[in-house]
Amino acid sequence: MEKTRNNIIKIAVISDLHVMAPELLVKEGDAFEAYLNRDRKMLRESTEILDTLASDILDLKPDLVLVTGDLTKDGERASHHIVASQLQRIVDAGIQVLVVPGNHDINNPDAKYYDSDTTTPAETITRNEFATIYHNMGYDERSRRDPDTLSYCHDVGNRLTILAIDACMDRLNTFVSRGDAADHCKTSGRLEASSQQWLIEQAQQATSAGKRVIAMMHHHLVPHFHMEDTLASPYMVDDAGQLCRRLVEAGVHVIFTGHLHISDIGQTNMLAGQMVEVATAAAVGYPCQWRVVTCNTASGKLQLHTRTIDSLPSQPDFGDRSSAIFVNSIPTITRGVLNRYWSEISQAIDSYRHKHNFMMRFVNIPTTPDGIADLLLKYLQAPVTRAYFAFAQGNESGNDNSQLVEELITGVDHIVDETVTGILRPFAKAAMRLRVYGIARKVLRSILEDRNDIDTPHEAVINDHTAIINF
Repeated sequence: MEKTRNNIIKIAVISDLHVMAPELLVKEGDAFEAYLNRDRKMLRESTEILDTLASDILDLKPDLVLVTGDLTKDGERASHHIVASQLQRIVDAGIQVLVVPGNHDINNPDAKYYDSDTTTPAETITRNEFATIYHNMGYDERSRRDPDTLSYCHDVGNRLTILAIDACMDRLNTFVSRGDAADHCKTSGRLEASSQQWLIEQAQQATSAGKRVIAMMHHHLVPHFHMEDTLASPYMVDDAGQLCRRLVEAGVHVIFTGHLHISDIGQTNMLAGQMVEVATAAAVGYPCQWRVVTCNTASGKLQLHTRTIDSLPSQPDFGDRSSAIFVNSIPTITRGVLNRYWSEISQAIDSYRHKHNFMMRFVNIPTTPDGIADLLLKYLQAPVTRAYFAFAQGNESGNDNSQLVEELITGVDHIVDETVTGILRPFAKAAMRLRVYGIARKVLRSILEDRNDIDTPHEAVINDHTAIINF
């Protein structure tokens, strides 16, 4: 990194590109619409978004680009080749690019061709092929590789080391075409003990050599709202608290992530020190943001700014359109998420029922994802839409959301009224309200007031878009 001066390194951070090769959409129809209804990705525009983003990065002329996973729609080989080609444009300009995979990128049963109302499997890639395709973007001889995962350690220069962490569980994906009962792509993340130890040793060696270490990973290490590890566990790496503590003890205090498609900075404090996690929003859906970071390895400070893709060559009003699609998609996203993660959700409900057996005898919760969706949308659609919109944008604390919190609590109250039954209904409902309200209010305040480590001595509010971070 010869062009950096005075220990200053300029870094661009992008995430969740979800590029879909155009040839995968053979013909518009119900099959593709059903896929789109599962979330808010603007897949038709994904290649143009990446082209625009690559051009913006070339204009910026950073020293380093970090890509924190989910490069493709669902790991299609054709999509990977488009992403690699665009990233190679940046590499060819003399800018180092480092990537890690996301849960969508490898061995994915959702890699499909869409032809009217039918789908057929598209070719996906293996872990070895991922490393080959992105060979000079973190997987060549300049990096030290974990033997068991796609994690690596890369010395950038100017006393900066990047610890790239792969916690994806694609080895557990199942395929009907391979004889499994269902197609299923694992969303959650996990690191085996041996890989954790390898990462800690790499961080220790770098810090002992006087280098600063920045980590990157697709999955979250630090919760971005209260009880994220319970309410949205697929978005966090397993045993996040333990891994976080070990990384902090090894001298790592900042990690860049993606996965949840939000612009949010979370921090947590422990005896060994502080960990700050910068989650970058998806480029492929609202708010279509990316990060620019000025890294000073001498002072140990990162100065962070956020940029937004507001327009595309073919769509000058792209920003407004992506916002409208986001707002209008909440009902279909709700149904899509509940259907997609119903196994995990039903397990959580069963676990809660087991722990609170007496009270749950008088609680009649729908037993299907559509039933849960109907109940939630009946009472919570409007306030949840506003809350999710604020959460995705970041900097929620800049607005007075106290009324929105009360609207959400009122919606929860109506749900309790409808689901608690039986002869002991008044007592069960009172107990349910006491438990639900306490949890709901704290979760909502942590989200809508942007509070980190809420109700602890370290509680803090951080600017999600512009911040100075010690590392």
